[in-house]
Amino acid sequence: MTSPPPAGATRPGAAVGVVSLALGVDMFLYGALVPLLPTLPAVAGSPGAAGLLFAAYALAMLASIPLVGRWVDRSGPRSPMLAGMLGLAAATALFTAAVEMPGVAGLAVLMAARAAQGVAAGVSWTSGLALIAATHPPERRGTVMGFALSALGIGVLLGPAASGLLTDSFGPRAPFVLVAVLAVLDAVARIVWIKPVASIARPTPLREVARGPRAGLLIGLTALGAAAIAFAEPVLPLHLAGLGMNATGIGLVFGGAALAGGLIAPLAGMITDRFGPTRVAAVGTLVAAAGFWLCGLPAAPVSIAGVVVVGLGAQLVLAPTLVLIGTLAEHTQPPAYGAAYALYNLAYTVGLALAPLAAGTAATLAGVGPTTVVAAAVAAIVALRLITTRR
Repeated sequence: MTSPPPAGATRPGAAVGVVSLALGVDMFLYGALVPLLPTLPAVAGSPGAAGLLFAAYALAMLASIPLVGRWVDRSGPRSPMLAGMLGLAAATALFTAAVEMPGVAGLAVLMAARAAQGVAAGVSWTSGLALIAATHPPERRGTVMGFALSALGIGVLLGPAASGLLTDSFGPRAPFVLVAVLAVLDAVARIVWIKPVASIARPTPLREVARGPRAGLLIGLTALGAAAIAFAEPVLPLHLAGLGMNATGIGLVFGGAALAGGLIAPLAGMITDRFGPTRVAAVGTLVAAAGFWLCGLPAAPVSIAGVVVVGLGAQLVLAPTLVLIGTLAEHTQPPAYGAAYALYNLAYTVGLALAPLAAGTAATLAGVGPTTVVAAAVAAIVALRLITTRR
């Protein structure tokens, strides 16, 4: 039986709630930009500019994660979690100021906003998972960390849908007013419920976990699944807008894709236990390849179906990683769930960083249709490689 936390300490339930809210708000803001892309004067319909905006978030997050990790090791997770509010506030303010700014100046401010959000996300992800690890015994960490990370899916689902509706109804600044309200709730939760916590005894170095069983497969599948999602985000909103869709429609398409992926994730987890992560990921990659091929076709219904199919495929790729995280964490004693999830976060962020740059550059040079055909071909090749890999 687990003893209750001492007076003045962060309660386990509060830690999970605060971290879930922080991750959900971050991904809500991340997804809120998707339906706005066709209307932003600074983007001006350029896939390359759109790709830069999405890559700026991931690159800033990737750069911040190691620094925040050292900060957490020295001071505990409370101070970084509180400081992360500043990055979220800066991002929200910059977005609100820049959504109607044209030209290079507008793009620069938008990129600064995405970078500020990426830093805030790096702080929330790293210190948040450390907070959960510090407030839960090893045998509970995997379950509660998975629950907290499920809040990412809620943010991805609601962000584009709410943003599109608010933009068409009240203008492009309206989504960020809602984000500001959510950020205030997030800030209050962090200030009130996060208390100083003791550091975890003998934290497992990341490099030790990275040498664990099937770590390479975990890293590869995580980056691949994130890349499949991120590849579509900078270019397909512009493509759908060119086919006559407004911000509401685009937001609902991406929200629907996130919902479909969330619904299939439990099934993917169950079949992973039976058939193994490699085979399930191979099927997911083939599904994503079919989706990419459909996405770039010049017909709105077919392109919409392609976005949803890509979302399904990405979740089939990502679902097996939750099994692999448990195996990786538990090869050390005590189980290193914090380090294993940190490795997962780094791999996911690499996928988020590289895919938008590749998509934006390719679509600028060759157009959306050829870009999605190439993406489909690459995904099919990866699927064949996975099929021929031993379980």
